[in-house]
Amino acid sequence: MKILYGPPGTGKTWQAMREAVKATDPDLYAKALAGEAPEEALKSIHDSLVADGRILWVTFHPSYSYEDFVEGFRPVLNEQDQLAYKVVDGPFKMLCQRARLTGDIPLQTILKDGSGRDAGQVVRKDAEGWVVRVTPNRSDEIAERIDKFVPRYVVSKILAKKLSPKIFSIPGNAPVKLSEYGISSDDPRLPPPRAEKNETDSTRVGSVVRRIIAADTEIFSSSDLANSAHIGAVIREILKLQSQESSAPTSVTLVIDEINRAESSRVFGELLTLLEVNKREGMPEEKQAWLPYSKSPFTVPSSVSIIGTMNTVDRSLTALDFAMRRRFDFILVPANPEKVLTSYGGMPAREFLKRINNRVTALLGSGYEFGHAFLMEHRLEEIRSLMSWSDDSDGQAKVFAHVLRTNILPTLAEYLHNDWSKVKAVAGIAQSDTLTISLFESSQPDQKFLDRLEEEYELSENRSLSYSHWWDPSSESWDAANFQRFVIALANGH
Repeated sequence: MKILYGPPGTGKTWQAMREAVKATDPDLYAKALAGEAPEEALKSIHDSLVADGRILWVTFHPSYSYEDFVEGFRPVLNEQDQLAYKVVDGPFKMLCQRARLTGDIPLQTILKDGSGRDAGQVVRKDAEGWVVRVTPNRSDEIAERIDKFVPRYVVSKILAKKLSPKIFSIPGNAPVKLSEYGISSDDPRLPPPRAEKNETDSTRVGSVVRRIIAADTEIFSSSDLANSAHIGAVIREILKLQSQESSAPTSVTLVIDEINRAESSRVFGELLTLLEVNKREGMPEEKQAWLPYSKSPFTVPSSVSIIGTMNTVDRSLTALDFAMRRRFDFILVPANPEKVLTSYGGMPAREFLKRINNRVTALLGSGYEFGHAFLMEHRLEEIRSLMSWSDDSDGQAKVFAHVLRTNILPTLAEYLHNDWSKVKAVAGIAQSDTLTISLFESSQPDQKFLDRLEEEYELSENRSLSYSHWWDPSSESWDAANFQRFVIALANGH
């Protein structure tokens, strides 16, 4: 388990994608790196693993909780259209269930029912589940095919409860043996046997059995079970695949973006202990936690990897819960100006970024640098194309000015608590030969207003600073040559 940390724009999310592929399928990762276009190959593999439910992305935020992440009650309408609450699994619990789902159904697989007849075909699948194309049981030979969705979390839950796929094909009015569905004849939920229905002490009509099983599943109603033969067919196929394969859990990876923005102890709760490798499922020191909502034991499979990303500007490493910090390896993803073009539109983009970062570090320390992503060629060209600016030095200067105006300077102002005099000193003024070039201009204060103020009233030092129009790419006053001189002068430290 690892957390990738660093200032904004350093490629932490991109690196997390690579790490997720490596953790989930090391063989495919190695093959991709050995190919001619490794980045494209890794992206393709990543997308495939996401679609297969083996890589899952979540983003933490300040209000994110245990109920969002693991499990919690959610309001639903029951069979009587009344408000009720049921336990809904969160992404972490769902991913652990996916790790235990060792078989996966290939596309175009023909599914079978309990009698061996065709029950549908898998036509699509993704991280959420499978789409099964079924033909309704009609005799007119013109029945339209219907696509029905089978969620992965439903299949995982049925398998975890060790329920048979037969529960999805119980006849409604015919008596069935209670023992075949794991129901004891002395179950207090059973009504007395009815002779007119041909029921005995050991049998009940299917509709009675369905009601009891539906309550046990906690996710189905009786009517759901009566109309879900396609789910039973998927479970039957999964069980068949699992019997043919190794019982080792499937490798899965959870990527938590902005992991430091939520309170880790509030999100993970009692599961924090289970994250340790030696306390995982099947390990010598395996630990179980009792889930408070579903009232069931829970373990974390050994094949679950967790990769987090965190922006050091939002919150420092020291602000993370210590219990969280000691369970993860922390890997710095620094700004890398070498990934920025030496020159863009005749301006020294790489040296410009180095110069600003040097000044920011001198003022604020490390962790506040601007990442290379701000000025990488593909991003600059995307902006130029989006804004329909010309493919020449003028258009490229406009792009550079746009990034400085809308990204770098506002972010710098936030770092410096809106002290615009410092913003100007870091990245807003430069000396080109004998010419001083400033990105800011001073406006004259309202003297009558100032005269009315008490003498002891302190005016803001930043009151007169505003962006100059001459370097606004959308302004008629735009001066490309002067802006280029400014960038060159600042990059040279003048």
